[in-house]
Amino acid sequence: MAALIGTLGGCTTPGEDGADNAWSLTSPDASGGDAVLAVEDGAQWTDEGLAVNGTGYATTETPGPIATDASFTVTAWARPTGRLGEYAVVLSQAGDLAGAFFLGVAEGMWSFSVKPEDGNGDAFVTNRDRATQVEVQPDAWVHLTGVYDSEAGRATFFLNGYPVSEHGVATDPVYAAQGPLLFGRAQAHGQPSDFFTGMITDVRTWPRALSADEVSAVAQDDVPEGASLDQPDQSAASVCPNPHGGLCRGVLDAGTYSTTAFAPALSYTVPRGWQNGEDLPGNVLLSRPEDQGAGIWGGSYIGIYQNIRAAAPCGEVAQPGVGTSADELAEWYRNTPGLQVMDDTPVITGGLSGVALDLTVDDQWRSECPLAGSIHAVPILIGGGVSDLHHVLGAPLQMRLYLLDWNGGNVAIEVTAVLDQHDLSTYLNHTGAGPIVDSFAFAP
Repeated sequence: MAALIGTLGGCTTPGEDGADNAWSLTSPDASGGDAVLAVEDGAQWTDEGLAVNGTGYATTETPGPIATDASFTVTAWARPTGRLGEYAVVLSQAGDLAGAFFLGVAEGMWSFSVKPEDGNGDAFVTNRDRATQVEVQPDAWVHLTGVYDSEAGRATFFLNGYPVSEHGVATDPVYAAQGPLLFGRAQAHGQPSDFFTGMITDVRTWPRALSADEVSAVAQDDVPEGASLDQPDQSAASVCPNPHGGLCRGVLDAGTYSTTAFAPALSYTVPRGWQNGEDLPGNVLLSRPEDQGAGIWGGSYIGIYQNIRAAAPCGEVAQPGVGTSADELAEWYRNTPGLQVMDDTPVITGGLSGVALDLTVDDQWRSECPLAGSIHAVPILIGGGVSDLHHVLGAPLQMRLYLLDWNGGNVAIEVTAVLDQHDLSTYLNHTGAGPIVDSFAFAP
């Protein structure tokens, strides 16, 4: 791993706006101070700022300059190159496993996120303030500001100098991250993650929570050529009880609803007794609260995903050589060892055409690479970039998998029944999952 080291175009002496640190990221020459950064894996400084290519990034050589367990403010100008994935981080300070904060794109939206504890997964909460009404536009400059007020217990995200929500997001105290400050990526499970692709410039940090007027003034200072400071529509208040559920609606009354983040946009009708646990750019989750399960197999649910891939037999990776059309995926599943196809039917669902496969696993099946050393199952689905999942099918489950052609790729609908709760026929025909899927309408 090659590294170019220099003091990147900024000073660690407080400037006129009181910033502790300010990096233009335009050259390796020192303009004051001694904040040394290493530029890794192809990242480079240019006249416009730090150019990162989706694998490269910059990092402080010593532990990060931000005391993340106290109030702080971070700002940056960023310009994505092309379409970004669901997560792409402009600025983060690392801990042992995760970052304490993330400024950039999360769940497909410009956002500022903080973590009370150092870790990933359902046991570790991420509190996120998001610009839910703003599309992440390629090749357009935006000004990003994250403000953490430790006394108020609140994190607030500003886009182009404007707060994106009325009150930000409440949070328990953020943990003290002792790792480096990262420019152009984050860290998850102790590994590099969420790489940004594009340009980053004018990064500044303060050891206090800036006011809204101060944030507005910083955004208007030294605006890159071609940038505008358009005011975003304010985000709707989040009602999702799942901290990782994006713009989900939680428990639903009987009626018809539409997704907010998922693409393609989806409308659906549910009876009383259902809930929406995820509404992300690549994932939607519908289930009944009473079907939530404990243990390795979880509960029965309906999942909708953008552009899934066939999962390889071993490891959380896609199977090489399998296409992404409905026909190509269906053919793979028809010939996957351990899978039993109970039904195989052409369908048109929600306006999209494809095939529906009813799947189960032979209870005598023994895979060459059992999960966790003991669970003999067949990996079925893995996310394709925007969608984020890795699902397996075992003998205690039955699944109807809809594979639908969409936009040169696919939309998949997974109806999974845990046999301790329902068999697939009961879940579809008597519990309500079938009529819900029949109500689906995807936007053109």
